Amino acid sequence: MKPYLIFLLALAVSALTLAYRVEAQRPRNRAKVHSLQATADTSGVHPDKFDISGPVTFTCLNAVSETPNSRPEPSCHITAPGFNKTLKKGESGNATGAGTVTLICNGQGNLRCAARVDIPAPAAAPST
Repeated sequence: MKPYLIFLLALAVSALTLAYRVEAQRPRNRAKVHSLQATADTSGVHPDKFDISGPVTFTCLNAVSETPNSRPEPSCHITAPGFNKTLKKGESGNATGAGTVTLICNGQGNLRCAARVDIPAPAAAPST
């Protein structure tokens, strides 16, 4: 009979521990990331767009051309609320509010470019 009681006691402790851990979980307001990819070829420019609901940061991750040593050097042209500039690979910029982020590749030849949009976590609700 003793092993049966020990098993029940261990089972009860496990259940309480699991319930305590589940109770301890907090909702997480996590930041998000969105990827933009654009191209340009003989048929034209193929931009990528993303709607944002507030300020974000974006980074030009990559810009390449199939033309060797092309000039100007391939780059990302990003337009967003409060921002309209060309970024070289690795450079970042900020949108100031809600609207649309548009990525277009700059350079010569067939182009591909990619940018990352960093969306901040929502503001935490005030504690009561």
